[in-house]
Amino acid sequence: MHIIHINNITVNYDGRVIFKELSWVVDSKDRVGLIGHNGAGKSSLLKVIAGQYQPDAGSMVKMRGVSVGYLPQQVELTPGRTLIEEAMILPPKLAELDAALTAVENRLSDPNVYNNADQLTRVLGEQERLLEKFEALGGTLHAGKIRSILAHLGFTANDYDLPTEGLSGGQKKLVQFTRLAAEQPDVLLLDEPDNHLDLEAKRRLESFLHDYPGAVVLVSHDRYLLDEVVTQIVEMDSGTLTAYKGNYSQYALERELARLRQQQLYVAQQKRVAQVEAAIKRFELAAAANLSDCL
Repeated sequence: MHIIHINNITVNYDGRVIFKELSWVVDSKDRVGLIGHNGAGKSSLLKVIAGQYQPDAGSMVKMRGVSVGYLPQQVELTPGRTLIEEAMILPPKLAELDAALTAVENRLSDPNVYNNADQLTRVLGEQERLLEKFEALGGTLHAGKIRSILAHLGFTANDYDLPTEGLSGGQKKLVQFTRLAAEQPDVLLLDEPDNHLDLEAKRRLESFLHDYPGAVVLVSHDRYLLDEVVTQIVEMDSGTLTAYKGNYSQYALERELARLRQQQLYVAQQKRVAQVEAAIKRFELAAAANLSDCL
């Protein structure tokens, strides 16, 4: 089922056309490896889907209710926090409900409320409604989910108190990824998620993505990760997208076969050109000989 439609979009950046009249669709269970040379526009395309860039022309339409999570190439965490504090930051909707619940709790401690039966009943009813919404959005399970994802990605309780300033680039990315994955958006957009990760961390990330229930669009130069995670390669080149079924190895094989077919076609064309040129030369020689006989 198509959940994102990209219709003839054009993106310019600093006076340069990144891509023009680009169209694409993302399905609900897609596992896409988005590849292309540096500067081809892969990151710009992810930012359009994430809503961070508005195309200069065309449109991007999401199916109603579809959520998108985006992990950029460069991740910066909040200074002065520990790893677990940063990982536990609530997503916007839960954070809003959490703030509302805190405000309700403060009102419940107000003598003007708890000494007034009618007001107390109203505030308690409001608290109950907020708690139901919080639970429906997974708020009560959020902390456990964060710890579970951190463990899956190789972190232990001994890492929780590490200051964010002392984390490596790979660790920072995994912490940000944990927060993103805990929201479980319908579409995960990951821009070089394996950068700065060691082999073990890459394998853990691969395992997590392999079982992810939604769609994944992955930009990576790691052929192993692309082989293990994706079922479709989309190549961006010269402002156009070309889709190939299968993982990276299947894509590479198909590209090589296409190159060989093109080479064979070129050789056959050159042979035909040589044959035509030889025929013309024979005709010219024959014509010259006939002319000489006439004279």
